[in-house]
Amino acid sequence: MATVRNEGGKVYIAGVRKVSWDTGEMCEFASSLLSAMLCLGEPASYPLIMGTSGVAFRFTLTPSECEFGDYSIRNVAPDPHEPVRRAFRALGDDCILHNKGAKAEDAARIMASIDRGVPVLAYPVVGPSDCCVLTGYDDRGEVLLGWSTYQNIPVDHDIPHDETGYFRKPGWHDNLEGYVLIGAKKSRPPKREIYLDALRWAVQLMRTPNMGAKRTGLAGLGAWAKEMTEDRLFLAGDEEALGMRYISTAINITMLKDHGSAEPFLRQVAQELPEVAVAADLYREVHQLRASMDELIRDDFSPGAMAAIADLRTRRSFADRILQIRDKEEEAVAYLDNIWGQILNCIWGQILNCNMNRGCHPATSVEMVLPRSGIPNPSGERQPGRASPHRHLSRQGWSSANMAMRDLTPDFHHKVGTLQ
Repeated sequence: MATVRNEGGKVYIAGVRKVSWDTGEMCEFASSLLSAMLCLGEPASYPLIMGTSGVAFRFTLTPSECEFGDYSIRNVAPDPHEPVRRAFRALGDDCILHNKGAKAEDAARIMASIDRGVPVLAYPVVGPSDCCVLTGYDDRGEVLLGWSTYQNIPVDHDIPHDETGYFRKPGWHDNLEGYVLIGAKKSRPPKREIYLDALRWAVQLMRTPNMGAKRTGLAGLGAWAKEMTEDRLFLAGDEEALGMRYISTAINITMLKDHGSAEPFLRQVAQELPEVAVAADLYREVHQLRASMDELIRDDFSPGAMAAIADLRTRRSFADRILQIRDKEEEAVAYLDNIWGQILNCIWGQILNCNMNRGCHPATSVEMVLPRSGIPNPSGERQPGRASPHRHLSRQGWSSANMAMRDLTPDFHHKVGTLQ
C-alpha cells in the first residue's frame, strides 16, 4: 500500500512510479493511471488501459489544420470522458471527474485524496500535459507535487524539482482544466465481459468516420494520407508552415505508435477468446508498418526529418504507408466485428431458447434486445427496422444482452468463450 509522508508540512505519497515518455508510454493518461494503480497495489498494465479506454484503436484528425489537441484523451470520443470511465470500469475502480472550480474546493479535494494515499490525475497543470499524476502538496496546497512528461522541458516548466524527483508547481490552479479522483474500489467485471466490451468499442472507434469537424478512425487515416500529398499544405520556402505541418505529422505518428499497444492487449484478450489471436497478428503487422515509416519521416525533430517533410516524393511514399496501415487495421477490425457477431448470434439463440423454455414468447426477447426503433450503426446513425442481431446494440440492448448472458448455463459460457 502507499506510504504517505509529512515532512514539515510537505505531504506526499512516496515511491509513485515516474511518468515519462522515456518508458515508451506515449499516452500520458494511460501512463499516469498505471502509476496510480501500481501505487495502490492494484494489478494493471499499460496495454490493458490502452485497450479498454480505446486509445489503442483511435485516430483523430482535424482536416487541413495543425490541431495539436487531436491527440488528447478528451478527443478520442464524442463524450470526452468516456475513455476515462471505460478504463476505470475495467480496473474495477470508481472515478469522480471534476472540471476546474474554485481553488479552495479543488485544493481541498486533491489534498484529501493525497492524505489518504491516493494519487490524483489532473490536466494539464504542467505545460500542455494531456494528463499528469499528482502525488503531494506543500505550503497548505499552494504547491502541488507529481510526475509530468513535461516537467523536464524548460519552456514548459523551469522550476526546480522536489528532492523526491516530483515536479513542484506553484500557481497550479491557473493551469488546471480538470482532474480525476480515484473513488471506491469495486469488484472488477469478469475478464470476458471487459474484453467483449473493449472489442465492441474498438470496432466503433475505428469505423466512426467523423466526430464533429474531425475525421476519425479508418476514415481519418485515409484523410491524413491524402493531406500528405497536397502541396498547398506544404508550401516550399515557408519554414513556419512546414514546421507546423511537421509537428502535426509527429503528433499523428504518436497516435499510430499508440496502436502498437493493440497487439499486446489483444494477446491478453486471446487468453479468454483464442480466435482474437488472428487480430493480434494483424496488429503486429500494423506495428511493423508504423516502424517502417521512420525510414521516410521520423518524429525526432531532427534536421533530416524536417527536410523530409518538404519533399513531395517522400510524402507520397509516407502516404502509401499510411494507407497500408489503414487497410491492415480495416482487416483486423472486420475480424473483430465478425467475432463479436458470432458471439451475439450465439447469445441471441440462447436468449430465445431460454425464454421459450420458460414459457415466454420469443418476441419478448426480440423486443428486449433489439427495439423496433432500430439500432445505431458505427457512424452513430440509426437503421430502421429490426437489424441483424450481430450488429451494434443500443446501450439498453447491450445491457439486456449482458443480463441475459449472466443468466445462461455454464455450458453456454464455455461455448461463448471458445466460439464453438
